[in-house]
Amino acid sequence: MPTPAHRIRRTATLLVLALGAFACSSDDEGAVGTTGAAAATDSALTTVIAPIAGDTATAVAPSTEPTATAPATSEMVATTEPATTEPATTAVETSSPPVELASPGALGPYGVGRTTVTMTDETRARPLTVDVWYPIAPGTVGVPSIYSFAPGIEFPSTVALADAPVGGGGPYPLVVYSHGSGGVRYVASFFTEALASHGFVVAAPDHAGNTATEVLLGGAATFEVNAVNRPLDVTFVIDELLAKAADPADALAESIDARRIGVAGHSFGGYTALAGVSGVTVDGTAVPAETRIGAIVAMAPATERLTDAELAAVDVPAMLMVGTADRSTPVDPNVTRSWALMQGTPRYRVELADAGHQSFTDVCQYQRDLPTLPAVPQFLIDAVDVYALEACGPELMPIARAHELTNTYAISFFLAELAGAPGYAAFIDPAAVTTPDVTVQRDD
Repeated sequence: MPTPAHRIRRTATLLVLALGAFACSSDDEGAVGTTGAAAATDSALTTVIAPIAGDTATAVAPSTEPTATAPATSEMVATTEPATTEPATTAVETSSPPVELASPGALGPYGVGRTTVTMTDETRARPLTVDVWYPIAPGTVGVPSIYSFAPGIEFPSTVALADAPVGGGGPYPLVVYSHGSGGVRYVASFFTEALASHGFVVAAPDHAGNTATEVLLGGAATFEVNAVNRPLDVTFVIDELLAKAADPADALAESIDARRIGVAGHSFGGYTALAGVSGVTVDGTAVPAETRIGAIVAMAPATERLTDAELAAVDVPAMLMVGTADRSTPVDPNVTRSWALMQGTPRYRVELADAGHQSFTDVCQYQRDLPTLPAVPQFLIDAVDVYALEACGPELMPIARAHELTNTYAISFFLAELAGAPGYAAFIDPAAVTTPDVTVQRDD
């Protein structure tokens, strides 16, 4: 398990991200506003956490989860335990590819590499920092990848190795992940790392003008600007990664299958996934549909700014995931209207009973570990407690279960609909659900 020092650094880093996490409502000025938990912390977000000292791991050993056959019912899914990983102090060897189905609710059978690249869209004079996670070859040795929010505020991954060579089993499907408003590219590393461990290349840009740093320190763009830039960012990242994969001299050479591209996103990132498929017009600016996207997963999506016609234009396999206790982007209307209008098949609607908007984040870790840090201002602890109301209370779904279900359903969906892997549709079959904490609908 991660050491206390690891958890402290991870908490300090991701605390800032959680405080900037997207909470959607329409305010009087037509921008995306905040509701409840988000509004209560606005005044607290002008302070940056001081650097955290502590030990760092020198290497990481990702564990290999046992493979499993597809369940006849969701009982198997319900009892699947989240993967655990042990940080090591020596170089590590990665696991081998699967022989049978790997449990999608836990880490997959591949090791994971991570690299960070800067891409500049010259047509928009827009630089983007992009994290890329990818499967790595058996026997790869390396050191942990470091997630760094600011100098001194960083943590080593217990899963991903830094700049490790891509595994030779590709090309792999590509999934672009879009963070929420005020987030950061690795805000859902529990999901992006897990997805890569199941055989995907996963790319997540910082949406410039809408990141945690800009929300906290100034420089954030308006909703309208971000609503246009976000789907354009996805298209640009796809372009750049396909170019890298086609370049024999690039580290990502031959790693991506251009025929299998998906998008996942949380909150404003859910909007981004939907808008990427449908195309969108914002204040007279039209963004064309990205026709290379073959499947999407929208988690707690903010959809009220998408028109009926735009939602009806979502014509690829899709999964909508939401917590029934989400107060920021509630099921109705954000999911109910989208579900009724979207045309792509198959499409899934997955509702996690008593999960909240922040159940797709690591806010419960922040609440647990922040009070153990020295000299942390009480207002930050209080702010986290407010956000934790949408994820961590005793009346809400336990966060480990929420993350397990998120990975189980989203990864199974991408394996079945994007990768074409046989057997994984059984994990998300509505007829197989027998546990009360998840409801699944499918429309063909």
